Amino acid sequence: MKKLIILLLFIFSFLNADITQYFPKLEGRVIDQANMLSPDVKKDIDAILKKHEKETSNQIVVVILNSLNGYTIEDFSYQLGRFWGIGQKDKNNGVLLVVSKEDRKIRIEVGYGLEGALTDKISHEIINYTIKPNFKANQYELGILKAVNEIMAAIKGEYVGKERAENFNDPINGFIPLGFFGLVFLSIIINSGSKKIKNKFLYKTSKSSLISSFFAFFTFVISEAFTTYNFFFAIIIFVVVFIFNYVLTKNVDFNKLSSKEYTGSSGFGGFGSSSSSSGDFGGFSGGGGSFGGGGASGDW
Repeated sequence: MKKLIILLLFIFSFLNADITQYFPKLEGRVIDQANMLSPDVKKDIDAILKKHEKETSNQIVVVILNSLNGYTIEDFSYQLGRFWGIGQKDKNNGVLLVVSKEDRKIRIEVGYGLEGALTDKISHEIINYTIKPNFKANQYELGILKAVNEIMAAIKGEYVGKERAENFNDPINGFIPLGFFGLVFLSIIINSGSKKIKNKFLYKTSKSSLISSFFAFFTFVISEAFTTYNFFFAIIIFVVVFIFNYVLTKNVDFNKLSSKEYTGSSGFGGFGSSSSSSGDFGGFSGGGGSFGGGGASGDW
């Protein structure tokens, strides 16, 4: 019944106004519009939540608002969590701790995937027995910090962090990209020598190896974010690109071949100009998680 009411509030609000205009920008794991936290405490909580996410993949965000702008805290928190996509998409393991200073309201919004661990009862107890007593004593920082620790304790055993967090720093995985780059430079040297001695086999092999090593390197780095089999995918890309370029490189005329013609030759092209894609590896963003109205609310 409770979730049905929240769903109706959600639908009703969309018929009347765009609530997203009141949503703060997701700039970190701690958003404090009301300045209830000191810079040092805010930094400490952010570090705690970051460490927790690395270990468990759970995303927790603390949101302190000046006002709810006329919305109920249940409606505001539910829609904010979905709008930001807090939690991993395949786990829906996000949690919002929302505080509105002017309205004196508190809400713990729980993602689908954590409702079994951070139940409505536990959320209610955290609000009423941890946050409220501290807030009434004007100990806002202590109340929020204790609540964050209790939320983490409740959900810690639900999921584990992605293996890539550790694998990325693994010495072997650190050596593999260097190996691909070493192959790139070796291919350049061999390719240069093949043109001098006019050896077609060495020319085709080194040219294909040069391009395939380049693609394999970026495949390894990009797939690191999604799977632990990144080396396997990199090798597949290397082999496919190598064969493709080797087959396309035909009828080499070493008398007419120049460095300029080489960079514009058939296959995937040379490296005279290249484009690269870069991801946003800094800052913080939601992982695409969803919410279903689980959690609890209170005031002080």
